[in-house]
Amino acid sequence: MADRSTLKTQVVACLGSNKPAGELVDCVAEHFPRLQVNRENDDLVIKGGLHFLIVKRLGPDRFRVTKNVAVPSTNTVDTGGGSEQTLDRLIDEISSLAD
Repeated sequence: MADRSTLKTQVVACLGSNKPAGELVDCVAEHFPRLQVNRENDDLVIKGGLHFLIVKRLGPDRFRVTKNVAVPSTNTVDTGGGSEQTLDRLIDEISSLAD
């Protein structure tokens, strides 16, 4: 993976000011080639090993994230489940999933 500041810069560029988390598919896949990265509607679905992350964008630096060990559904984040996180914390979550 490229260094953290490069990744964050690219993520910010991919998202712009109002694009959904699903826009990160290519960016995340490029930096974390061992992860399976998909888009479901506007949400980002990431699989690493037996775990899944579902990511929904709430605002410029806010995301709702849920971690699952079963086949996930974006319904969890759509209905307010999971935890609210900053971009930095989201990058930490994705990095830990890739380890």
